Amino acid sequence: MLRKVFVLFFILFISKTDAQTSVLAVTDEFLEKGNYQLALEQLQTEENPSIEVLNKLADIYQKTGNYTNAINYYNQVYAIKPTDKVKEQLGKCYQYTGNSKKAMQLQSEVLKDNPDNLLLQYNLAKLYGANRKTEKAIDLLNRLVVKDPENPNYHYELGEALEKIKKNPLSPYLEAFRLDTTHVKSMYQLAKYYNKVKVRDSADIFIDKGLEIDSENLNFLQLKAQNQFLKKKYDTTIVYLKRLEALNFKTPFVNKLFGLSYFKVDDYENALLYFKKVMKVDFKDTNTLFNIGLVYVAMKDYKNAEMTFYMSIAFQRPEYDKDYFELGKVQLELKKVKKAITSFQKGYDNNQRNYQLLFQIAMLSDDYYKDKKIALRHYKEYVENYSSKDEKSTLYAKSRIKEINKELFMKGKEEE
Repeated sequence: MLRKVFVLFFILFISKTDAQTSVLAVTDEFLEKGNYQLALEQLQTEENPSIEVLNKLADIYQKTGNYTNAINYYNQVYAIKPTDKVKEQLGKCYQYTGNSKKAMQLQSEVLKDNPDNLLLQYNLAKLYGANRKTEKAIDLLNRLVVKDPENPNYHYELGEALEKIKKNPLSPYLEAFRLDTTHVKSMYQLAKYYNKVKVRDSADIFIDKGLEIDSENLNFLQLKAQNQFLKKKYDTTIVYLKRLEALNFKTPFVNKLFGLSYFKVDDYENALLYFKKVMKVDFKDTNTLFNIGLVYVAMKDYKNAEMTFYMSIAFQRPEYDKDYFELGKVQLELKKVKKAITSFQKGYDNNQRNYQLLFQIAMLSDDYYKDKKIALRHYKEYVENYSSKDEKSTLYAKSRIKEINKELFMKGKEEE
């Protein structure tokens, strides 16, 4: 009897295993055709899924970007059979969801047990670099460079990490390029580096090489245009800028360079056209306003030039009137009336749109100075320029103007 039960159990186990094997085979057929939804539906029909089915579900969810479900199924797999492979996949899923702390924890645990897993080491190094753990990233990348010195990406990432801590990245970038002369990212970094240290001929070598590989690369086109401008080759600058424009790359940097280049070749209409495009993005761009003023001067349009230079000066001046207003109020609390008047005056001189400062100056002058003409002058200025700003303040100012004028009139009579 016992033998029959065992045989029956064995048959059921084999049948279940065969059934799940069959499910996995069908799933693989769906996946080959790219139909992951049918694959998931097929797998989810299993009432008591095996570890293989759970793992397959997790893999599909991970590959299709549904990381929450992937984590759920990988956790189920790990609960049945904890392995570093599953833990590594969990780490990747947490990384993709943005939970970098958990991802770094899991991946570092796996790496501790598998120090020769170079792919994991590389991924963890990049993760450290992206999360401001630069020293840890550099440590891993230095180990990778020793273990696999022929991989250009390891050298490139090392250069990136060194740059973050203000160390010279030149050697790793050059090594990456030496190992792979089509490594575009290294070429770009080398071009930027040589531009920064003003070795423009070397920068041009890498820029031109980059454009040979990808003639529409926006980074190299920008650098090329910039370098041509610095070499005073303005017509060539415009050629490269037009290539950027044709690629629908119309940034303030591009428009500024267009404006400057057209100005240098005496094409003032186009210079104005592009400078005004910059102003649409930031109407307080004082450098561009200054350049527009220069264009108007070159065109002998002195009226517009004057207005533009005024605007440039106004926007360059820092506004600290509010600071002086608060300082003055504090000085009043400390009974330092003369200092408060001085602070309010400095604030008003800085920003004459701040009518509250002028009103404070008028009232304090009224109380502090025996010569009422000082307060009268401020009250009149307030009424003339800001009568619509504050009804109560305006009524008070008008009443004091009347009273002071009357006082001054009476005083004049007495003196006679």
